[in-house]
Amino acid sequence: MHLLMKNVLMLTSVMKRGYGVSVVAREVADRMGEAGWKLFIGCLEVDEFYAADDVIELRPSSQTIFEYCQANEIQIVVAQTSPYFEVLPALEMWIPTVVLEHGDPTPTMFEHDVADREQLKVHKLKRVYPKVDEVLTSSFFLRDEIAWPSAKVVPLGCDHVVDYGPKAIGADAGSERVLHIGALMRLGAGESFYKGLDEYLAIIDEFQGRPGFQFSIMGRGEETDRLWWEERGVRCHLNASDEERSIFLSELDVLISPSRWEGFNLPLVEAHASGTVGLAFDVGAHPETTPFLLSNLADATFLLEEWQRDRSKLELASERCYRYSRRKFTWQATAMELGAHLDRVLATADWGPWRRSPLMKVWRMVVGRYRIDGISGISKAVAARVRKLPARLFSKIKSR
Repeated sequence: MHLLMKNVLMLTSVMKRGYGVSVVAREVADRMGEAGWKLFIGCLEVDEFYAADDVIELRPSSQTIFEYCQANEIQIVVAQTSPYFEVLPALEMWIPTVVLEHGDPTPTMFEHDVADREQLKVHKLKRVYPKVDEVLTSSFFLRDEIAWPSAKVVPLGCDHVVDYGPKAIGADAGSERVLHIGALMRLGAGESFYKGLDEYLAIIDEFQGRPGFQFSIMGRGEETDRLWWEERGVRCHLNASDEERSIFLSELDVLISPSRWEGFNLPLVEAHASGTVGLAFDVGAHPETTPFLLSNLADATFLLEEWQRDRSKLELASERCYRYSRRKFTWQATAMELGAHLDRVLATADWGPWRRSPLMKVWRMVVGRYRIDGISGISKAVAARVRKLPARLFSKIKSR
């Protein structure tokens, strides 16, 4: 039986190595076919790794995006980052729209742009979410964090990383073996507080000079970052490729994610899927993404000492993490769940037939001349009434 494909456009800030939103867009796009959807990706920037026929650079303009949707018969637009979030309200008259929210760290966790970050969150809550057909989040924590209770949760996947299987660590005495501990985070100063730099350094200091423990870190940064870490006895891997990143995660005994806030924490489940134990503090979405939660630094110290001493316990913990994430977080499930939500939006969106009618095409030509990035030539009050009118008409026809 031939499946009639529907087209959806996903808008994301970048399609470049090292960005979680790029992983999400690519992995979902590759699997949406089974859900009956063909996914196109619009972005601000794309590198050679993510360059593909279904990836296009699109200016965050309602006119540009609408014209692309018309040319490619797009039926729904999904945005997963700014500045595309802010464009969705200007598209509501023309096409169903969906927010796929991965969250913004608490503004007070940043030193220099607290006011701007707070304004962005408030703008989305007041001006974006009420104007779209559906809001989706990647965790239950985020649903509460964005204060939008009706949001639906679509967890992400982890099976894009190489499957090395559960680790065969063995039960030999740990005193003669080094426990390899690592972290994966951006190395710049701007995000150091929210990523938990101080917490990771505190754990390192606890084991300073003690045999049997080796610490490392991987992330995007500059040569000065590498020198800074190596002065503290920590191996630093800069700007690694996806292959190097996968090997790094698999060769660790323990990954520590000291972050103070995460909307999902993709690196944590990637480590699990690589056969490595992942530790994280009991904050953000961590309770949804790892079976090993830390209440404080003492918890981390205890577990690391225990696993260094007894490798059989480390092997059991590693297998538990591997099974946990490989079973719970798959991109196929993400794509199918997203596809189901898109089907529902398409079936229940107000005046969907009106949006595609010949009369609406005339309306677009007339009003579209005066509508640029959310600024309309007609008043918002009038626009709101016009938008609701077709829904009322169709409901009256159905009732008869």
